[in-house]
Amino acid sequence: VKLELQGACSSCSASSVTLKMGIEKTLQERFPDISEVIAISPDEEALTEFAIEEVLNGIRPFLSVSNGTIELTELVAEDPSPRVVLSMKGPPLKSMAVKVEITNRIKRRFPSLLNIEIVAGQDINELPMSA
Repeated sequence: VKLELQGACSSCSASSVTLKMGIEKTLQERFPDISEVIAISPDEEALTEFAIEEVLNGIRPFLSVSNGTIELTELVAEDPSPRVVLSMKGPPLKSMAVKVEITNRIKRRFPSLLNIEIVAGQDINELPMSA
């Protein structure tokens, strides 16, 4: 279920808690088929490869300082569950704080995007040799 929060709720910092712990819980109790309730914004930007790359371009300089890279591996922009898979290489991959920051930056731009996955990328030297 997608909800558009209006008025003061749309900009309230506690709206995500209200949505999950209040609205979602109540709806799921009454309608067991509902798996999730997410907030949508009518002004939200379309999820595109270009837009994700813009976010990643803001992150790449920080990753490169510690020999890290990040690439968009997969983008599924269709409803009902949009998905982004990112491939990251280098020492930053081991840092949960880095992963959280990347996820937060993407979610700030695309609040309804709930499925963001960061996987380990393979270097050309690490690829298996074919027989």
